[in-house]
Amino acid sequence: MLDKILADCSTEWSKTKTNKKHPYRYFYLATVDKEGLPEVRTVVLRKFDPKQLLFTIYTDARTPKITSLTALPFAELLFYDARKLTQLRVRAKCIEQSKDEVAFSQQHENAQKDYTTNIAPGQPIKSMDEVTYLEENYFVKLVFKAEKIDFLKLMRPNHQRAIFELKDDQWKGKFVTP
Repeated sequence: MLDKILADCSTEWSKTKTNKKHPYRYFYLATVDKEGLPEVRTVVLRKFDPKQLLFTIYTDARTPKITSLTALPFAELLFYDARKLTQLRVRAKCIEQSKDEVAFSQQHENAQKDYTTNIAPGQPIKSMDEVTYLEENYFVKLVFKAEKIDFLKLMRPNHQRAIFELKDDQWKGKFVTP
């Protein structure tokens, strides 16, 4: 049964590629800033590799998450399906930060603008009129490798929870008290 749970998780993440409304397409990414404080933001799952359990997102190279992940490459990814009452917490390591001109060129023109602002994301401005766009882009691909998965399914008569950990390139699972 544990193998089926892990396989089902992988199947659901894979569905985000073709189903833009899948509840796991948008998820929460938590990192730790340079002061040791948590930072959580919503990101988009752009690619998922079911064999290696790799999660890919895109971001602007000037965002605080880049600074945080450069200092400490670990993050937690949080997925929630309100219809199925399933929560997946994934402890992951950022194994790649790279410019990807091919992926950038495949983005819609409006989406490309998000990575070309003249002022870095999060910087103070007096008005939105200050935001203009550059020819150069700050598009970066981030790839996270899962190391631990905490699965929780809310159900009656009993909730179901399992922990999966990657040990010696093998996933080991166990049920735990919800």
